[in-house]
Amino acid sequence: MFNWNVLGKYDPGKDVIETILKNRGIKNVKEFLSNKTLNECFDQMPKDFKKSLNEAKDIVDTAIKKDIPIVVFGDYDSDGINATAILYNFFKDEKGYENIHYFIPNRFEHSYGITISAIDDILRKFKKEKEMLFITVDVGITAYKEIEYIKSLGHKVILTDHHQRPDKIPNADCVLWSDQICGAVISWILSKALGSKNKQSLANAALATITDLQTLVGFNRVVVKYGLSILNNNPPLGLKKLLSISGKEEGEITTYELGWVLGPRLNASGRLETAEDSIRLLIEKDEKVLSELALKLNTKNIQRQEKTLEMYEIASEFKDNNLPKIIFSVDKKYHEGIIGLVAAKLTQKYYRPSIVICLMDKYGKGSVRSVPGVNIIEILRKYEDLFIDLGGHPMAAGFTIDKENIDKFKKKIEKYAEENINEKDLIPSINIDLNIPANLISEKLVNLIDSLKPFGLGNDQPVFLTQNLGVVSCDMIGKNQQHLKLSLYDGKKYYKAVYFDGAKSCKGLNIGSKIDLVYTLKKNEYNGNRNIDLIVKDFRKV
Repeated sequence: MFNWNVLGKYDPGKDVIETILKNRGIKNVKEFLSNKTLNECFDQMPKDFKKSLNEAKDIVDTAIKKDIPIVVFGDYDSDGINATAILYNFFKDEKGYENIHYFIPNRFEHSYGITISAIDDILRKFKKEKEMLFITVDVGITAYKEIEYIKSLGHKVILTDHHQRPDKIPNADCVLWSDQICGAVISWILSKALGSKNKQSLANAALATITDLQTLVGFNRVVVKYGLSILNNNPPLGLKKLLSISGKEEGEITTYELGWVLGPRLNASGRLETAEDSIRLLIEKDEKVLSELALKLNTKNIQRQEKTLEMYEIASEFKDNNLPKIIFSVDKKYHEGIIGLVAAKLTQKYYRPSIVICLMDKYGKGSVRSVPGVNIIEILRKYEDLFIDLGGHPMAAGFTIDKENIDKFKKKIEKYAEENINEKDLIPSINIDLNIPANLISEKLVNLIDSLKPFGLGNDQPVFLTQNLGVVSCDMIGKNQQHLKLSLYDGKKYYKAVYFDGAKSCKGLNIGSKIDLVYTLKKNEYNGNRNIDLIVKDFRKV
């Protein structure tokens, strides 16, 4: 059951797209729809960012003149991997600089971000080097002590990051920071400032933007728009191989493929073991090796899916009619690299904040996901004294906790949730852009909607409501009869609607029933015929 939040009703005298954008709070519609160039977007970046960019360029130029080792220090998720690859490929392939290296932490050995153990592992490989340049990507903005440690040994640091900036930032030689774009886009901007002409690296930046859940407005929207163009016309060979092994050899590459095909496969490696295969896929040039790496990543993703399902079956033991206000699940069988995915699935199923803890020998590793309206990091910080470490934002968080504190933490947070989380925040809602008459559904409307692409977080595909449609037929389809196919009639014309995983909703729905339908529109081309399908989000009997 969903709450329907209808943002507006169709007015024949007003432009549909302009109405949708204004309802979404977009004040400057013309600017949103304008075909901005990447240079125009960069021109609007803050002066401090541009100043730091020039400082970074000077530091890199000096390092290259001295032929000192440059180490790109990344992260094991898609954003960090792509950010690392963008800079490494620039130095290696375009600059021809042989003294370039990369380092991706191991989640299980080094934990997250820049740690002393990770730094020491790097330094062991460069024992004789008196001076090095570290370039962090997608990490480092809170690594005050770690940056000081690097600097105390006589090395330089360019820190690039996009995560929440603390009051006291590390004393790096240069800090290139923005919270409006992801780490890979900052890497891409830095590579361009250093002289990169590689257009394909924008595909990596677009992929990272989607997988890092950046809002698709402003600079991000333009990056993804142009990045998708590259992916559809001349993609980097590694990503092309990964798409192919995933079964996506034909058809348009959209934000769906970035978020649900490429992203999970790049992330799977770092979740289960190390991210080495993922970074190699983005920097390797040998086609045979790339095919092998793509196959390995696809296999690891299948393993990741199986482990996620296995853990989810353990965790999803709650009864729908007696749900607590916060889902809490602890088990020694849980895999540390996958608890975040399980927490996300629990939140999706029960629409409640979910905490999943993997038990180790002496402590537990926790991952948390929340719902809009429940600021989970704010709640967790009330019990900060119970954690070894804690980090996150309003919708997601992670922590390490002593095993002896888990029961105490569980009781405290469950009590807080019962007393303070509003029941209204635990009912999922759908934002409906417009209530429209059925006769507006057409290829013309779909073409207008396409002007808003690429769709993603902060720029969702428009959702419509049409009332009082008659049900002509209702059939269950799919391998397991899990989908619902409807034929609908408005008194003049028939419409085809598909409700994925909606078969359970057909109870009580009969031929002749009248329904109010919430849906998106999709152009369907088959055997030379073009039709408009209504992709159902929800419906109610009238």
